[in-house]
Amino acid sequence: YSYDWDAEDAELLLKIAMAEAEGESTEGKAMVMLVVLNRTWSKDFPNSIEEVIFQTEPTRQFSVTEPGGRWYTTEPDEDCVKALQLVESGWDESWGALYFESCGNDPSWHSKNLDFLFQMGKHKFYK
Repeated sequence: YSYDWDAEDAELLLKIAMAEAEGESTEGKAMVMLVVLNRTWSKDFPNSIEEVIFQTEPTRQFSVTEPGGRWYTTEPDEDCVKALQLVESGWDESWGALYFESCGNDPSWHSKNLDFLFQMGKHKFYK
């Protein structure tokens, strides 16, 4: 797997972490980044960070990218930078997770259709 991304890709990872995981731990933010990266490394998803984040077919993959969503109203903080540094250092506790959701009322689509891996903070991770 390549950890060779440019400054634009790094900014996208910072932004998705803030939009999806503000209020989560540094590791929780890193996990969101890792889900995006795991998807780029999977044959079942687009192979670029930008295409993964903005994928809309068959459905929008990240609700924060909907028009007016958090993607457009938030800026990454210093903790997101720490999370990216953690990922760049090789830290990966994702177990290959390709999906996550905020903890909520079960049963969710994720819990019915995917293999649950673990929970970190207020997110559940699936494969």
